[in-house]
Amino acid sequence: MHRYTFTVMKENGLHVRMVATLIAKLKKLFSDPDKLKRVFLLYNGQQVPVINLLAVVSLKIKKGEQVTILFEEPLSAEAFAEIKEILNSNDDYDQEVADRLLMENSMTMEEVLANLPNGVVIVNRENVITYANKEAVRLLGVPLSDLLNRKAEEAVPDSGLNKILKPESAPFSRRKTLKDRTIIASRAPLVYNHEVIGAILLFQDISDVEALSQELNEVKRLQEQLNLVLRTVDDLIGLSDPSGKFVFLNPAFSRLIEEEKLDNDVRSVVGERAWKAAAEKRQPTAQIVAFKKNPMYIARLNPTIVDGRFYGSVLTLSRIDDMKVLLEQLEMEKERTKYLELELSKHQFDKAFDMIIGESETIRDALSVANKASKSEATVLITGESGTGKELVAKAIHQASLRKDKPFVRVNCAAIPPSLIESELFGHEKGAFTGAVQTRKGKFELANHGTIFLDEIGDLSLDLQAKLLRVLQEREIERVGGYETIRLDVRIIAATHQNLPDMVQKKLFREDLYFRLNVIPVHLPPLRKRRSDIPLLVDYFRVQYNKKLGKSIKYYEDGFIEALMRYNWPGNIRELQNIMERLITLAEGDTLYLKDLPNYIAEPSSVSEMREEDPSLSEFLAQRAPMTMEEYEREIYKQIIQRYPSFNQAAKVLGVTHKTVAAKVRKYGLENLLGKKYQES
Repeated sequence: MHRYTFTVMKENGLHVRMVATLIAKLKKLFSDPDKLKRVFLLYNGQQVPVINLLAVVSLKIKKGEQVTILFEEPLSAEAFAEIKEILNSNDDYDQEVADRLLMENSMTMEEVLANLPNGVVIVNRENVITYANKEAVRLLGVPLSDLLNRKAEEAVPDSGLNKILKPESAPFSRRKTLKDRTIIASRAPLVYNHEVIGAILLFQDISDVEALSQELNEVKRLQEQLNLVLRTVDDLIGLSDPSGKFVFLNPAFSRLIEEEKLDNDVRSVVGERAWKAAAEKRQPTAQIVAFKKNPMYIARLNPTIVDGRFYGSVLTLSRIDDMKVLLEQLEMEKERTKYLELELSKHQFDKAFDMIIGESETIRDALSVANKASKSEATVLITGESGTGKELVAKAIHQASLRKDKPFVRVNCAAIPPSLIESELFGHEKGAFTGAVQTRKGKFELANHGTIFLDEIGDLSLDLQAKLLRVLQEREIERVGGYETIRLDVRIIAATHQNLPDMVQKKLFREDLYFRLNVIPVHLPPLRKRRSDIPLLVDYFRVQYNKKLGKSIKYYEDGFIEALMRYNWPGNIRELQNIMERLITLAEGDTLYLKDLPNYIAEPSSVSEMREEDPSLSEFLAQRAPMTMEEYEREIYKQIIQRYPSFNQAAKVLGVTHKTVAAKVRKYGLENLLGKKYQES
């Protein structure tokens, strides 16, 4: 290799634009791509490919420092001079400012990718790895130097990235095992101007979920063992022959026989009646026995039957105190099993529920009930404010049920005129009323063997409620104007935004119908109760409307998401969806700005409103004993960081940069407190 040493004279050091210019120049000098791949930059003992822009920039080479570039062949004098000119020339002021901004943004993105909890591997259009973060290196167990600038199929076998680089490819995921970890590997193409320019591989470690499942099985096994202990094994064990004479006593039982001076016979311990039940009736018995010198025991006598023949008995004595301990332990294991089953169920939903976006505990709890309900035929009542996604959950329950291949019929009870709703639900015979020129099936008949979704059930009149109650009870209908009884097999899911118990109290809704509908209640929380899901929903709608409207929105201005999270969303997800559609329709660039939001959303809550909820910081600190400056600083950040959902907002209140806030929060270990009181409010 031929070495050439250069001194970097640029004011901002070896920055993004300079590296990009250098790579462009090298591409002109080396028309052969393979030769270009074997050009390396050497700095402080680290050797990286020159064509890997991120790798070179991450070295953070400053002005006045020397770098060595390695070439397979010697450079011409003209080429050397051109490269030296790129590395030595000075920029004017405007260019320096632009370079600094490029560097800051590049480093910010690098820091974000490097510290993601999921592994990230990026390839270019030739399927050559150009980036891998720390988590990817850890999960793959391959040094970074063995990943960069290598074909993905060589460095990461079975990555599948070559398939995703095809123009017609779509994102896909697959479960696989890496060493001792179970992961979900997701792949997606990187598209620019409708052209695939690379691909990304994302590793999501699900080993904890797998471990949770294994722990559940272990707990169930332990529970069975404890049950076995209670049935057959305990401190005192004795085996008898068919006559009742003991043929085996464990040491503890032998000591009891000697201390109490008992005969070597089952009858001397449990009595004649218990023995006859075992020997003649072949029935197990249990009783409490008391002794003079020993505590009370629970005595269990079980007959030994082999091929229908009585061979004797097994007598076990358990101290009552020990039995209480075992029962308490068993109860604790049962509770632990219930807890683990509940936690595991939160991760195991039918794929039909994938269409519902949200990771907050409130929505996952609601979906957990809905997922369980889908496996039964029970009637489900979905409640929640308008716009919370009741119909979407109803469809998911249907798609996850055994009726998924049968009809799903939706009826909006509030949208049908009262004079027509009975005919709409149950159908009518020809001539039943003016305009009934032919026999027509109702929604219930159309949903036969499938599911009918009665939306806004609270708007039904009382007389129609009575007829609906009959359908729920008898599972049969009669068409309007008809006399024939039609038997139905229909799964009923109802929904309402109204308070049905309150309507029952006011005699506006039948109590018996309410209890018939409310077999399995599923309550969907309003969006203000699941604010942590708003960024997920915003991103979901961005992707959907980008496809629908042919847009390419990629970014959000600082403060945009925070403003959406502050708003209370009376219209819930439907309102958020409508706003996102409007913003993306009117957007001209690739970024959504805070100014594009309606004023009632964009205006932030005043600091004074936030402080009304809690004592002022000065009052809090005044109650404390004198502290060091560092302790005061920690308390200030501890109090402020809980009240705001982002570093940006906290920085505005404190009058510092968001980088300063982020650094202080990490220094004092306060990351888990970010937005805590904000979320509670």
